[in-house]
Amino acid sequence: MRLTFKAFQTRVARRIFLLFILSAIIPVSALALVSYLHVKGQLLDQAQMQLKQESKSISVSLYERLWLINAELSMLASAVNSEQKGSPISFAEDPPEGLKEKFTSVSLVQDSERATSLFGAIHEPPLVTAPEKLHLQEGKALLYIFPNPDSIARVFMVLLIDKDRPEQGIIVAEIRDAYLWGIAEGLPPGIELCILNRQAQVFYSSITRFCAKSVWPLKQITARHSGSFKWDHGDSTYFSYYRTLFLAPNFYYPELIIVGSKSEDLIFAAISTFTKAYLVIATLSLGMVFFLGYGLVRKNTEPIEILRDATQKIAGGDFSHKAEIRSGDEFEGLAASFNDMSERIQESHSLLVKAAKLSTMGQMAAGTMHEIKQPLTAISGLLQLLLLEEQAGETRKRLESAMAAVDRLNGILTRFKSFSSMSGEVMVNVSLNEVLDQVLKLLEHQFAMRQIQLRIQPEDRPPRIAGDPQALQQVFSNLLMNAYDALEGKTDGERIIQIKTHTEEGKVVVEVEDNGCGIPKEIQHTIFDPFFTTKDPEKGTGLGMAIILSILHRHQASIDLESEVGVGTKFTLVFPELDPGSNHASRS
Repeated sequence: MRLTFKAFQTRVARRIFLLFILSAIIPVSALALVSYLHVKGQLLDQAQMQLKQESKSISVSLYERLWLINAELSMLASAVNSEQKGSPISFAEDPPEGLKEKFTSVSLVQDSERATSLFGAIHEPPLVTAPEKLHLQEGKALLYIFPNPDSIARVFMVLLIDKDRPEQGIIVAEIRDAYLWGIAEGLPPGIELCILNRQAQVFYSSITRFCAKSVWPLKQITARHSGSFKWDHGDSTYFSYYRTLFLAPNFYYPELIIVGSKSEDLIFAAISTFTKAYLVIATLSLGMVFFLGYGLVRKNTEPIEILRDATQKIAGGDFSHKAEIRSGDEFEGLAASFNDMSERIQESHSLLVKAAKLSTMGQMAAGTMHEIKQPLTAISGLLQLLLLEEQAGETRKRLESAMAAVDRLNGILTRFKSFSSMSGEVMVNVSLNEVLDQVLKLLEHQFAMRQIQLRIQPEDRPPRIAGDPQALQQVFSNLLMNAYDALEGKTDGERIIQIKTHTEEGKVVVEVEDNGCGIPKEIQHTIFDPFFTTKDPEKGTGLGMAIILSILHRHQASIDLESEVGVGTKFTLVFPELDPGSNHASRS
């Protein structure tokens, strides 16, 4: 297969190729990362378990050695106590092998003035306090540990020669470092040991030149009997496990803290070659994906070029051009859809003709409205003359009602005309509560005849806006008549229309809600379209909601719909509240 870069001239080809590359890198990287984290977690868990076991083993071994030392001193005390007339014995020349292994020196102290060395020499022996003497009289030993910043700590053990006769004195022995701290020699390679007390005084450490107070979480270590922590020392990071060894009951010394540590490098040494293996696998995967992706890109480039040429011809007006693709895949289906689209574009010409006819009908309707308004003007003039002649009585009321109907019809015709072109209505200071009252008085009889309950909840302070009263009456009458029609088929329960007005954050809100049939979700977005209606032809033209939207637009207001089939519909109208300082009319 000959490699050429012509196949990568299109963006789609480059995206497909990039997708193939990513489809190789991401799974391999994810698998490598998951494997790395899993193995790393296992190695860390194994190291923690090993440190826990070794810390426990060191604690047991250290306690056993202290007990052996205590037993050795007890036997030595018995030997001294059995001498005739209290004559002291001495091992200065040839001490027993057991004593030499465990102690560097042993002395017999009978009082503050007499101290006899059994072997070796004790420098600065510990002073026994009164509470410690009580502990000795119970037949138990005293343990003293003195830290040494420059070397390993000095450890002493003290025991009464005879607990029943304290006056015979005590045995003071300095424990050999190699015997007591030699327990660290049996640790597995790589595990470091540190023994300290609660005051962070280090008695033994296989890690040189470090300060526990500065690198260890001492509050955590001293607060709990055991646990684990992580810390840094120099260029190394260590994972540690600590365990507390309590000594107070038998040796009067509070406790020792045994800490086992292992460096991060040693724990994760087993996965040091993982990166190299990953790079080899990633390189091989990328090479294979490159050749596979290149072949696929070449196969997909040709159909894309055919579609692009077909698009350019259709853009030039050649709607009869067909895209011929025989790839046996989705591109072939795409070509079929493309050809179908070109046929639909041709069909759209007939729709444009129909639209032109509708435009002509709209112009004729505008002329018809003009013809209707002329006789309405005459009727209005005659009614005004009759009103001037008729001063009172039932006839005048009927003439006034007829005059109001004529004015309303004139307003409807004007708003129908303003649906397609902005008019110049005067915007005045309007109370929406008053507008609603006027509309409800006109429709009250119709609602009562159908037994529809009107629940009005006006705000105590009438909200006021800048608006056209007649146009607003048209908005609310259309909404209420829609609710009226929505309740027509309701046979179960009460028929209720609720109207609420209130203000919030500089806005005047009107809610019109019914419990009628509701509006399906699939047509909710089309109810404001002109000539869209779900009513019978004799009941509606489909212009009501479109006129509402047009009027609200001139009032800088919005309308929101919430509806559920079988539950009801709620329209929420939001108007900008009138500035309290504005009392004059304005042109919209």
